[in-house]
Amino acid sequence: MSSHGGIGLELIAIAHLIKSIVDLNRQYKELTTMQTTDGKIYKVDLVTTDDNGRNIGFQKTEKGNYKVIADCAGLNSEQLKKQNNFVKQIRQRYSYNKVIEDLKKQGYIVAEEEKVQNNTIRLVARKWS
Repeated sequence: MSSHGGIGLELIAIAHLIKSIVDLNRQYKELTTMQTTDGKIYKVDLVTTDDNGRNIGFQKTEKGNYKVIADCAGLNSEQLKKQNNFVKQIRQRYSYNKVIEDLKKQGYIVAEEEKVQNNTIRLVARKWS
């Protein structure tokens, strides 16, 4: 039996967020402040840098999830696109890391993994009972 579907993503676990940033070969800092180009200062739990050299911060909300704080002031459309793509890569890696951990917790092993069109990852997991 196989199935597929879309996933609504809410960033909750900072450990998965850190692993996702490291998987993308990026540096990060924890528990810091982040100042954007327009002078605003944000308290963030994690900050990394995008391909434009701009800061991307992750701030924990009252609900317990993380929201993205992006320094996008003054970026042209191409730079904004690069920044958005970087955030999408983090979200995709986060989803991947979360799914892999959840599968392992449930006793599954990843039997196949393949990157297909549009950076989609196809996983086949098996569990022997």
